[in-house]
This record gives sequence, structure tokens and C-alpha cells, in this order.
Amino acid sequence: MTSFMEDYFRTALSKELTVAPPEREHENLSSTSRLLEKQREVTEAESLLSNQKEEFKLKMQSLKLRREKLNSKEHELRESLANFEKYINELDSKRMRALKRAHDERDLASLKQKDIEKLQTEIDELKRKREELTARNAKYSDHHKYLEQTVELADEFQEIRELIDRYTTLDTNKQALLEIQNQREEQLEDLRRKREAFVQKKNNEILTLNNRIGDLQHHLERAEIDARRAENDWNFIQATAAEKTLELGNVILAARNLYQLVLRHQKVEKDESHEPVDPLKNVRQQLDKVEIFIHDFTSITHEMKRFDQAKARLS
Repeated sequence: MTSFMEDYFRTALSKELTVAPPEREHENLSSTSRLLEKQREVTEAESLLSNQKEEFKLKMQSLKLRREKLNSKEHELRESLANFEKYINELDSKRMRALKRAHDERDLASLKQKDIEKLQTEIDELKRKREELTARNAKYSDHHKYLEQTVELADEFQEIRELIDRYTTLDTNKQALLEIQNQREEQLEDLRRKREAFVQKKNNEILTLNNRIGDLQHHLERAEIDARRAENDWNFIQATAAEKTLELGNVILAARNLYQLVLRHQKVEKDESHEPVDPLKNVRQQLDKVEIFIHDFTSITHEMKRFDQAKARLS
């Protein structure tokens, strides 16, 4: 506000102090006359400025009063508007509460109506069951008479309840026996599956051993051919002696390991047969014994399978 007033008065003063350029006829005035003229102009300007300040002050006071009145009216309007909004909110709250009560009452009435319908359905169901029980009672009246006659003829029972309890006990025992029978059949089926799996496993082992024997025989034949060829060509055997000797040693070692497996399966701690000096003949004898064992084991397995099949047909 102070900056605004200073700008205003400065502008007014500059307008008042603005004078036209002096003409040539005033050039001869003395400096004293010019000074007095300037002082007179300054005095007039200050008087004019004071009057304008007073007018501006009065205008500012008038504007201040008008602003205060406007602020007061604005405050009153805001209070009126706030009271009106509060009144509107109260009306809306009352309306919402009334709508909620009406909605709750409708829901309660609907719930009561559903309860009534549910109770009516239960009553109808009870009536239907009562009619069914009445019809069943009339239907089984002949059975009741038959039970009474049975109790009268049988010395073992004194009341119908004893006869019914005896039947219930027998039926329970029957169910228990059927359950035990089912368990035994499941156990028998499990044993049958295990036996088939065992036979299949052994057949696979036999097939593997046969393949191994064939491979070993093939290696043995190759070793024999190489040995005979080595006897005819000593120079060639000297060049490949280490490799062929290692291959023959692996074949002999594999045959011996297979033979030891057969001995352990037969629970023979030590082979008491006399081993020939020739290693090839020894390997042949061992493979022959392994082949005999596989043949016997295969025969036993097939015989067990035929026995189980015959037993299954008889059962």
C-alpha cells in the first residue's frame, strides 16, 4: 500500500512540476527572480500535493469502510450458506435414516415371510413323513404278527427285540467276515503280483546272463582265433601282444566273476573241482557250469509258474 501511494504522489507531483520551456523574452530575468518563481511553484505544488494527499486519504478511508462492509456481508453470507448446508445435510441424513428404516423393515418382512414359507415347508414335509410312517406301519403289521408267532413257536426267544438283536448280530458278523475275506483276497492278489514281479525279474536276469554268456563266448572265440593266429604269426603277436593279452585277461576275469556269482547263489564256499592248467579250458568249463545253472534255474521258474497257474485254476 505504501509503495502504491508513493508512486501515485510522485506521478502527480511530476505533472504539476512540468513547465513549458522558457521563451527568449525571459532569458534576461535575473537569477533571483527565477529562484523566487521556482519557490512559488514548489509552494503551490506542495499545497496541491497536500490537498491531493488529503483527498486520497479520504478516498482510502471510504474504500476501507466499503471493504469492511463487504467483508461483513461476505461473512454473513458464508454463515448463512454454512447454516443452509448444515440444514440440507440434516434433512438428507434424516431422509437416509428414514430410507434405511424402510429398507430394514422391508428386509425384515421378507425374512419373516421366508421363515414362514420355510416353516410351512417343514410342516408339509412332516405331514408327508407321518403319512409314510402310517402307511409303512400298516404295511408291516403283518410282519409284526409273523414275528410274534415266531417268538411264540421258538423257545430260544422271549421277545421280538431278542429276535431282532440276534438278526442284527448275525448280519454284523456276516459283514465282518466279508470284510476279512476281501482283505485276504487283496493280500492273495498282492502276493500274486509280487510273485509275477519276482518271476519277471528272474527271467530278465536269466536273459541278461544268457546275453552275457553269448558275449563272453563270442569274445572267447575271438580270443582263440587270435591265439591261433598269434601262433602262426609271431611278429604280429609281438606288435599286439599287450592289447590281446589284456582283452583275454578281461574275458577270463569276467567269466570267473560270473562263475563266482553262480557259486555264491548255490551257496558253495569254494570250488573243489581241479582247475586245468590251460586258462582257456578253465574258462570253457566255468561258462559250461554257468549255462547249466541258468538252464536249471529257468526250468525251476517255469515249473513254479505252471504250479501257480494250476493252483489258481483249482481255487
